Amino acid sequence: MAFGDANLIAELELLRSLTSSDFIALAHLQGNMGRGGWDYVLGNSNDRYQQMVIKSGNGLAGHALRLGRWVKLDDTHPKSSQERLHCPLMLAEQLKTAAVFPLVTTSSPVILGLLYMGKREQTRFEPNEWLAAHDNLYTLASILVEIKKESVK
Repeated sequence: MAFGDANLIAELELLRSLTSSDFIALAHLQGNMGRGGWDYVLGNSNDRYQQMVIKSGNGLAGHALRLGRWVKLDDTHPKSSQERLHCPLMLAEQLKTAAVFPLVTTSSPVILGLLYMGKREQTRFEPNEWLAAHDNLYTLASILVEIKKESVK
């Protein structure tokens, strides 16, 4: 495991703890096509995520990718139970609430990856958990940049 991978996994573990998430995943998007899969996953209950491809506009991750901003699905959404059926990762991992954040650096608006967080029992994230997630987005994006540099060498 490369140094950048170890850093990323440590940051994801910390974030998972700070947000009380049952599931957390990170997708490193390839090029400007905006497609990819879930490269780093913690708290998964099965391996179905390995066959999933992120497509713009499909599922929660696809909406975050298309909109270029974070999205969530929890019990505050009037049709959350129906919307959950259109999100493959929520179905596969039996998540009741989830949020997806695009990862960008301070120097570029290009989306480098997506951070996916979810809970199986609780129906929403608390304000301090949102803050913890937002506070760690640039750190995760910076680590992704470092991993990309390592893979080029």
